[in-house]
Amino acid sequence: MSGTKSFLSEDLSSFFEIAWLELPAEAAKVLLGAADEKGLRKVGWKAYDAWLNLANEMINGAYSDPVLGEASGRLMEMVLRLRQIGGTMAATFFGNLWPAIGLPTHSEIVALRDELLMLRQEIAANNAKVSIADESIGVDAPETLGTEWKRAHLNGYRGANGNVIRRPSNQGKRNVAA
Repeated sequence: MSGTKSFLSEDLSSFFEIAWLELPAEAAKVLLGAADEKGLRKVGWKAYDAWLNLANEMINGAYSDPVLGEASGRLMEMVLRLRQIGGTMAATFFGNLWPAIGLPTHSEIVALRDELLMLRQEIAANNAKVSIADESIGVDAPETLGTEWKRAHLNGYRGANGNVIRRPSNQGKRNVAA
């Protein structure tokens, strides 16, 4: 065996050296008051970086293995096939269930949305025609709903029997005891 180490063994020894020796020693120094937390934080980040390097090398080693690559490829294909089968089964089941319980299908919902959009456009066009007609009439134009609503607020609400319902004078004010 040659004198060089593999990247994985270097990363593994580096991680264990930092995690088992440097980090506990620095934590003990901080607990005893011999060092500040900056050193502990620095060693903590060093341990974190060593862990990431080790994990990266292990994953790279696993993915470079042709057996694992082939197995993961087959597993992905199988999962995708199962997903496709599950989607087909769900569509078959719910496709028959929705009409049986009276729920609309996707195409019916889309048609309803299109119809609502057309109705909105038609109402907007009619409102534009009415406002133009009201402006052309001038002074003799009928009062709009907005002016009727304002008049109802100013004069008080009218009940079903025609009586005016007014807000009590102390409503909304605080009664302060002396």
